[in-house]
Amino acid sequence: MKLLKTLLIANWELIADKAFINKLLEIDWQAIFLKLIMSEKCLCLNAHQAILTIYKYGLFLYLISKYPDKKMVPNQEIDAALHAHITNHDKFEKDCINLFNNKLVHVPEVGINPEERQEWLLTFSETQKLFERNFGQDAMGSSTAACCELLLSFK
Repeated sequence: MKLLKTLLIANWELIADKAFINKLLEIDWQAIFLKLIMSEKCLCLNAHQAILTIYKYGLFLYLISKYPDKKMVPNQEIDAALHAHITNHDKFEKDCINLFNNKLVHVPEVGINPEERQEWLLTFSETQKLFERNFGQDAMGSSTAACCELLLSFK
């Protein structure tokens, strides 16, 4: 898995600051990778797709750190990595404290009922724009919005 970290570092260094990258490297990416390629609940990605998904998930986490006051809606791809990460709840929580000095709140099933759908779609659009502004056109990918949102806890 050293190769996985090497690939991720080489690409993250182009867009994120070194301090945040060092924090990202403390995440157990091997466990997330294995869940993405082996789990029946995830997208069952091949190795290349899983690495790209993890890379985008790292970018997503960076955006959360850069824009701590914003709600974010991931796409299906990034959401798969998020769920692979969340499966070890204690480690996920520790990783979030390390990354953000705060807990990351995952709110599932957002955008399902009609009353909140417009706001959820707007939040997804804003997340896509932040990806493009920070990492270039199509950086987030083209998969559809996941039915959830994430925000930092300020309790």
